[in-house]
Amino acid sequence: MKRVFAGLILILVSASVYATETGGTFTIGNNNLTAEPMTSTEFPGTEFPWGGSLYWKREASDNSGLEVGFYRDPIIRNIGYTNFYYNEDLFSISVGPFFGIFNTAETLIKSGISTSVKINIPGIAFAEFETQSTIGGRLVSTGDYIQEANRLGVGFYVYNAICTLQIDTKSYNVIDETYGSLSEDFTEYAFIADLFQKNVPYTMKLKLGYQNKVRVIESTESQSLNSVVLGTDVSIRPAEFLGIFIGLESSLYSFGSIDDSTADTSELLSFASEFPGNYLFNATIGFSLDLENINN
Repeated sequence: MKRVFAGLILILVSASVYATETGGTFTIGNNNLTAEPMTSTEFPGTEFPWGGSLYWKREASDNSGLEVGFYRDPIIRNIGYTNFYYNEDLFSISVGPFFGIFNTAETLIKSGISTSVKINIPGIAFAEFETQSTIGGRLVSTGDYIQEANRLGVGFYVYNAICTLQIDTKSYNVIDETYGSLSEDFTEYAFIADLFQKNVPYTMKLKLGYQNKVRVIESTESQSLNSVVLGTDVSIRPAEFLGIFIGLESSLYSFGSIDDSTADTSELLSFASEFPGNYLFNATIGFSLDLENINN
Protein backbone atom coordinates (compact mmCIF):
# COMPACT_ATOMS: atom_id res chain seq x y z
CA MET A 1 0.00 0.00 0.00
CA LYS A 2 2.83 2.41 0.78
CA ARG A 3 4.29 1.76 -2.67
CA VAL A 4 0.91 2.59 -4.22
CA PHE A 5 0.73 5.96 -2.45
CA ALA A 6 4.36 6.67 -3.36
CA GLY A 7 3.51 5.91 -6.99
CA LEU A 8 0.52 8.28 -6.94
CA ILE A 9 2.62 11.08 -5.50
CA LEU A 10 5.36 10.43 -8.08
CA ILE A 11 2.80 10.68 -10.91
CA LEU A 12 1.45 13.98 -9.59
CA VAL A 13 4.93 15.39 -9.10
CA SER A 14 5.86 14.38 -12.65
CA ALA A 15 2.65 15.96 -13.98
CA SER A 16 3.64 19.27 -12.40
CA VAL A 17 6.20 19.68 -15.20
CA TYR A 18 3.27 20.57 -17.48
CA ALA A 19 1.46 22.73 -14.93
CA THR A 20 1.25 26.47 -14.49
CA GLU A 21 0.72 26.06 -10.73
CA THR A 22 1.36 23.26 -8.27
CA GLY A 23 1.19 22.89 -4.50
CA GLY A 24 0.39 20.72 -1.53
CA THR A 25 -0.49 20.58 2.17
CA PHE A 26 0.13 18.32 5.14
CA THR A 27 -2.19 18.21 8.17
CA ILE A 28 -1.83 16.38 11.49
CA GLY A 29 -3.57 16.62 14.85
CA ASN A 30 -5.41 14.86 17.66
CA ASN A 31 -8.77 16.66 17.45
CA ASN A 32 -10.24 13.78 15.43
CA LEU A 33 -12.11 10.55 15.95
CA THR A 34 -9.91 7.65 16.99
CA ALA A 35 -8.80 5.23 14.27
CA GLU A 36 -10.85 2.43 15.82
CA PRO A 37 -14.15 2.78 17.72
CA MET A 38 -13.56 3.69 21.36
CA THR A 39 -14.01 0.95 23.95
CA SER A 40 -14.07 3.31 26.95
CA THR A 41 -15.39 6.77 27.73
CA GLU A 42 -11.89 8.24 28.09
CA PHE A 43 -10.87 10.12 24.97
CA PRO A 44 -7.11 9.50 24.67
CA GLY A 45 -5.99 12.43 22.54
CA THR A 46 -2.80 10.51 21.77
CA GLU A 47 -3.65 9.55 18.17
CA PHE A 48 -2.60 11.90 15.40
CA PRO A 49 -4.41 11.09 12.15
CA TRP A 50 -2.85 12.85 9.19
CA GLY A 51 -4.14 14.30 5.97
CA GLY A 52 -2.62 15.97 2.98
CA SER A 53 -3.02 17.08 -0.59
CA LEU A 54 -1.07 17.52 -3.78
CA TYR A 55 -2.38 19.26 -6.89
CA TRP A 56 -1.43 20.87 -10.17
CA LYS A 57 -3.24 23.33 -12.43
CA ARG A 58 -2.93 24.03 -16.13
CA GLU A 59 -4.55 27.13 -17.57
CA ALA A 60 -6.32 26.84 -20.92
CA SER A 61 -7.04 30.57 -21.00
CA ASP A 62 -7.16 33.52 -18.62
CA ASN A 63 -10.54 32.28 -17.35
CA SER A 64 -10.43 28.49 -17.59
CA GLY A 65 -8.25 25.51 -16.97
CA LEU A 66 -7.77 22.06 -15.48
CA GLU A 67 -6.88 21.00 -11.94
CA VAL A 68 -5.76 17.48 -11.05
CA GLY A 69 -4.93 16.36 -7.53
CA PHE A 70 -5.03 13.87 -4.70
CA TYR A 71 -5.91 14.36 -1.06
CA ARG A 72 -6.37 12.35 2.09
CA ASP A 73 -8.86 13.43 4.76
CA PRO A 74 -9.29 11.76 8.20
CA ILE A 75 -13.05 11.53 7.64
CA ILE A 76 -13.62 10.73 3.95
CA ARG A 77 -10.26 9.03 3.33
CA ASN A 78 -8.46 9.07 -0.05
CA ILE A 79 -9.67 10.90 -3.15
CA GLY A 80 -8.09 11.61 -6.52
CA TYR A 81 -9.85 14.19 -8.69
CA THR A 82 -9.89 16.13 -11.95
CA ASN A 83 -11.77 19.44 -12.17
CA PHE A 84 -12.44 21.69 -15.15
CA TYR A 85 -12.97 25.28 -14.02
CA TYR A 86 -14.18 28.54 -15.52
CA ASN A 87 -13.96 31.90 -13.74
CA GLU A 88 -15.65 35.24 -14.38
CA ASP A 89 -16.05 38.32 -12.20
CA LEU A 90 -19.71 37.52 -11.51
CA PHE A 91 -19.47 33.74 -11.23
CA SER A 92 -17.18 30.75 -11.30
CA ILE A 93 -17.90 27.07 -11.83
CA SER A 94 -15.94 23.85 -11.48
CA VAL A 95 -16.98 20.30 -12.34
CA GLY A 96 -15.27 16.96 -12.76
CA PRO A 97 -14.96 13.32 -11.70
CA PHE A 98 -13.28 12.05 -8.56
CA PHE A 99 -12.21 8.60 -7.45
CA GLY A 100 -12.02 7.05 -4.02
CA ILE A 101 -8.65 5.29 -4.16
CA PHE A 102 -7.55 2.27 -2.06
CA ASN A 103 -9.90 3.03 0.84
CA THR A 104 -10.77 -0.66 1.31
CA ALA A 105 -9.09 -3.82 0.08
CA GLU A 106 -12.32 -5.01 -1.54
CA THR A 107 -13.11 -1.78 -3.46
CA LEU A 108 -9.88 -0.34 -4.82
CA ILE A 109 -11.51 2.46 -6.86
CA LYS A 110 -14.91 4.13 -6.40
CA SER A 111 -16.11 6.84 -8.78
CA GLY A 112 -17.96 10.05 -8.02
CA ILE A 113 -18.56 13.58 -9.26
CA SER A 114 -17.81 16.99 -7.79
CA THR A 115 -19.29 20.40 -8.57
CA SER A 116 -18.75 23.90 -7.24
CA VAL A 117 -20.50 27.18 -8.07
CA LYS A 118 -19.75 30.69 -6.80
CA ILE A 119 -21.91 33.75 -7.45
CA ASN A 120 -20.08 37.02 -6.80
CA ILE A 121 -21.08 40.67 -6.60
CA PRO A 122 -17.59 42.23 -6.69
CA GLY A 123 -16.74 44.24 -3.62
CA ILE A 124 -20.11 43.55 -1.97
CA ALA A 125 -21.08 39.91 -1.35
CA PHE A 126 -20.89 36.35 -2.65
CA ALA A 127 -22.40 32.88 -2.22
CA GLU A 128 -20.75 29.55 -2.94
CA PHE A 129 -21.72 25.89 -2.98
CA GLU A 130 -19.51 22.81 -3.36
CA THR A 131 -20.51 19.15 -3.40
CA GLN A 132 -18.81 15.78 -3.87
CA SER A 133 -20.73 12.53 -3.96
CA THR A 134 -19.98 8.93 -4.84
CA ILE A 135 -21.99 7.59 -7.77
CA GLY A 136 -24.36 4.87 -6.61
CA GLY A 137 -25.88 4.82 -3.14
CA ARG A 138 -26.09 1.12 -2.28
CA LEU A 139 -23.90 -0.64 0.27
CA VAL A 140 -24.22 -4.37 -0.34
CA SER A 141 -21.06 -6.26 0.50
CA THR A 142 -18.00 -5.89 2.70
CA GLY A 143 -15.76 -3.07 1.47
CA ASP A 144 -18.51 -1.04 -0.23
CA TYR A 145 -18.38 2.63 0.74
CA ILE A 146 -19.81 6.07 -0.05
CA GLN A 147 -17.92 9.39 0.21
CA GLU A 148 -19.75 12.71 0.42
CA ALA A 149 -18.70 16.28 1.14
CA ASN A 150 -20.64 19.55 0.93
CA ARG A 151 -19.88 23.20 1.59
CA LEU A 152 -22.28 26.14 1.67
CA GLY A 153 -21.02 29.65 2.30
CA VAL A 154 -22.19 33.23 2.09
CA GLY A 155 -19.90 36.19 2.58
CA PHE A 156 -19.39 39.90 2.29
CA TYR A 157 -16.50 42.29 1.74
CA VAL A 158 -15.36 44.91 4.22
CA TYR A 159 -12.25 47.08 4.30
CA ASN A 160 -9.19 44.79 4.12
CA ALA A 161 -11.24 41.69 4.95
CA ILE A 162 -13.53 39.05 3.49
CA CYS A 163 -16.03 37.63 5.99
CA THR A 164 -17.71 34.26 5.43
CA LEU A 165 -20.41 32.25 7.19
CA GLN A 166 -19.86 28.63 6.22
CA ILE A 167 -21.27 25.14 6.76
CA ASP A 168 -19.12 22.09 5.97
CA THR A 169 -20.27 18.47 6.02
CA LYS A 170 -18.36 15.26 5.30
CA SER A 171 -19.59 11.68 5.40
CA TYR A 172 -18.00 8.26 4.95
CA ASN A 173 -20.21 5.15 5.06
CA VAL A 174 -18.75 1.67 4.72
CA ILE A 175 -19.54 -1.98 5.35
CA ASP A 176 -16.60 -2.96 7.53
CA GLU A 177 -15.39 -6.52 7.93
CA THR A 178 -15.06 -6.12 11.72
CA TYR A 179 -17.81 -3.68 12.72
CA GLY A 180 -20.42 -4.17 10.00
CA SER A 181 -22.24 -1.01 8.95
CA LEU A 182 -20.06 1.94 9.96
CA SER A 183 -20.46 5.65 9.26
CA GLU A 184 -18.38 8.69 10.15
CA ASP A 185 -19.77 12.20 9.83
CA PHE A 186 -18.31 15.67 10.26
CA THR A 187 -20.25 18.95 10.49
CA GLU A 188 -18.76 22.41 11.04
CA TYR A 189 -20.43 25.79 11.44
CA ALA A 190 -17.88 28.57 11.13
CA PHE A 191 -17.33 32.30 10.83
CA ILE A 192 -14.17 33.10 8.85
CA ALA A 193 -12.43 36.45 8.45
CA ASP A 194 -9.78 36.60 5.72
CA LEU A 195 -7.58 39.64 6.48
CA PHE A 196 -5.31 41.26 3.90
CA GLN A 197 -3.65 44.54 3.02
CA LYS A 198 -2.57 45.81 -0.37
CA ASN A 199 1.14 45.40 -1.18
CA VAL A 200 1.76 43.32 1.98
CA PRO A 201 3.20 39.85 1.18
CA TYR A 202 1.14 37.99 3.78
CA THR A 203 -2.48 37.44 4.72
CA MET A 204 -4.15 36.08 7.85
CA LYS A 205 -7.33 34.06 8.22
CA LEU A 206 -9.21 33.74 11.53
CA LYS A 207 -11.90 31.15 12.14
CA LEU A 208 -14.32 30.58 15.00
CA GLY A 209 -16.31 27.40 14.61
CA TYR A 210 -18.24 24.55 16.13
CA GLN A 211 -17.43 21.00 14.99
CA ASN A 212 -19.41 17.81 15.45
CA LYS A 213 -17.77 14.46 14.63
CA VAL A 214 -19.90 11.31 14.94
CA ARG A 215 -19.21 7.61 14.36
CA VAL A 216 -22.22 5.28 14.17
CA ILE A 217 -21.80 1.48 14.41
CA GLU A 218 -24.59 -0.78 13.13
CA SER A 219 -27.11 2.03 13.77
CA THR A 220 -27.10 1.11 17.48
CA GLU A 221 -23.99 2.76 18.95
CA SER A 222 -22.80 6.31 18.31
CA GLN A 223 -19.59 7.98 19.46
CA SER A 224 -19.36 11.75 19.20
CA LEU A 225 -16.66 14.37 19.66
CA ASN A 226 -17.71 18.03 19.69
CA SER A 227 -15.42 21.05 19.79
CA VAL A 228 -15.53 24.82 19.76
CA VAL A 229 -12.43 25.71 17.75
CA LEU A 230 -10.34 28.79 17.03
CA GLY A 231 -8.22 28.69 13.90
CA THR A 232 -5.43 30.97 12.73
CA ASP A 233 -3.90 30.63 9.27
CA VAL A 234 -1.05 32.71 7.88
CA SER A 235 -0.11 32.80 4.19
CA ILE A 236 3.26 34.27 3.25
CA ARG A 237 4.63 35.02 -0.22
CA PRO A 238 8.42 35.46 0.13
CA ALA A 239 8.79 35.49 -3.66
CA GLU A 240 6.45 36.12 -6.57
CA PHE A 241 6.42 32.43 -7.50
CA LEU A 242 6.25 30.94 -3.98
CA GLY A 243 3.49 30.88 -1.39
CA ILE A 244 3.78 29.28 2.08
CA PHE A 245 0.84 28.44 4.30
CA ILE A 246 0.86 27.68 8.05
CA GLY A 247 -2.29 26.99 10.06
CA LEU A 248 -3.23 25.98 13.61
CA GLU A 249 -6.72 25.07 14.77
CA SER A 250 -7.15 24.67 18.54
CA SER A 251 -10.07 23.39 20.57
CA LEU A 252 -11.32 25.93 23.09
CA TYR A 253 -13.81 23.48 24.60
CA SER A 254 -14.52 19.83 23.81
CA PHE A 255 -17.17 17.37 24.91
CA GLY A 256 -18.63 14.13 23.64
CA SER A 257 -20.53 10.97 24.46
CA ILE A 258 -20.97 7.29 23.71
CA ASP A 259 -24.60 6.31 23.19
CA ASP A 260 -25.95 2.76 22.93
CA SER A 261 -29.57 2.52 21.83
CA THR A 262 -29.70 -1.24 22.47
CA ALA A 263 -28.64 -0.91 26.11
CA ASP A 264 -30.37 2.49 26.37
CA THR A 265 -27.26 4.11 27.85
CA SER A 266 -25.49 7.42 27.30
CA GLU A 267 -22.08 8.19 28.84
CA LEU A 268 -20.11 11.42 28.58
CA LEU A 269 -16.50 11.36 27.41
CA SER A 270 -13.72 12.33 29.78
CA PHE A 271 -10.52 14.02 28.60
CA ALA A 272 -6.92 13.70 29.72
CA SER A 273 -5.45 16.24 32.14
CA GLU A 274 -1.91 15.96 30.74
CA PHE A 275 -0.32 16.76 27.39
CA PRO A 276 -1.02 15.85 24.63
CA GLY A 277 -4.53 14.72 25.51
CA ASN A 278 -5.40 17.98 27.28
CA TYR A 279 -4.73 20.02 24.14
CA LEU A 280 -6.70 19.06 21.03
CA PHE A 281 -5.55 20.62 17.78
CA ASN A 282 -4.98 20.24 14.05
CA ALA A 283 -1.94 21.84 12.40
CA THR A 284 -1.35 22.39 8.68
CA ILE A 285 1.57 23.44 6.53
CA GLY A 286 1.46 23.94 2.77
CA PHE A 287 2.99 25.57 -0.28
CA SER A 288 2.13 26.73 -3.79
CA LEU A 289 4.41 27.35 -6.77
CA ASP A 290 3.59 29.62 -9.69
CA LEU A 291 5.67 27.80 -12.29
CA GLU A 292 5.26 30.47 -14.95
CA ASN A 293 7.02 33.03 -12.75
CA ILE A 294 9.62 30.74 -11.20
CA ASN A 295 12.40 32.00 -13.49
CA ASN A 296 11.37 35.67 -13.37
